[in-house]
Amino acid sequence: MEKVKTGFFSALWGVCCGTSIFPRLIRNSRTMAVWHLFLMSLLCTMVFSLRMFPQMRGEWGGFSKRYIEVFGRQLEFSEAGIRPEDEHRPRNMPLPRSGYLIYTAREKKITFPPEALSTANYLVVWNGNFIAFAVSSDRKNWDVMLRRPLRKDERRRVERENLAAYFDEELTRPNSSESWPFSESQIPAEDIFKMANLVTAAGWFIGDLAVNFILGLICTGVFTLLGCLTGAVKARGITGWEYWKVGIYAGFPGMLIGSAVEVLDLPLLTYGLAYSLSLVIYWLPAVLACSRDRGEGGDRPPAV
Repeated sequence: MEKVKTGFFSALWGVCCGTSIFPRLIRNSRTMAVWHLFLMSLLCTMVFSLRMFPQMRGEWGGFSKRYIEVFGRQLEFSEAGIRPEDEHRPRNMPLPRSGYLIYTAREKKITFPPEALSTANYLVVWNGNFIAFAVSSDRKNWDVMLRRPLRKDERRRVERENLAAYFDEELTRPNSSESWPFSESQIPAEDIFKMANLVTAAGWFIGDLAVNFILGLICTGVFTLLGCLTGAVKARGITGWEYWKVGIYAGFPGMLIGSAVEVLDLPLLTYGLAYSLSLVIYWLPAVLACSRDRGEGGDRPPAV
């Protein structure tokens, strides 16, 4: 028998309308089922982005305004490094998600904002000689990545009470003759933050797409394995691969529901929870539809 393939949009519409389409869907190859799961994950990520992209744009826009108020409208790039306007004046400002940006200028001792070490999740320390990123790992230690021009990044774990001394040592170290690999230029700070917003949004999109796709593979794979071990698959008169393909397509409505939950930001519900519950509820009637089709003399597709 020649296999009849069902396209993605026909499959999506069919599973949202009922279970009668599932005997056709298990005729799709495993490769096509995985491809359809990827397309569905992409669609759900696009739906979720309706909330996330404006939220990110608002966060970066607000940060851009605060930066301009504190550091000025221009960033200067040169062999001396990256410098704000009025480069000789040390300043600091809060960053999104509980962080701080600290510009030390030419000071030989660092001054942390009050309670920064006890409340901040991360710090960015900036001057002409180095740029450092410090992340609080457990409120007692900080993981520091320090970058100097034309050198390998230095990574170190520093105890909280020693963090100020660590940066003081760096600030008093004799200046290196090495120069930063920047040509002389000025760039509007607003343009840099717009680019940062695009990079952040792209990173989030790729990460969310990967999570949705991998979650679908793991959930359907685990439930299929349990079905094979308990004999539930054999009792339905279909193969393990067919049972798995039913699960892939039975999860589509749950993926849509999960995306709507994320967009609406409903309390006590997440994408993963909504998807898993909907998958478990819809999988059984979908499998029963395939079993009835076999019992009524439906053609058994060739194994794939």
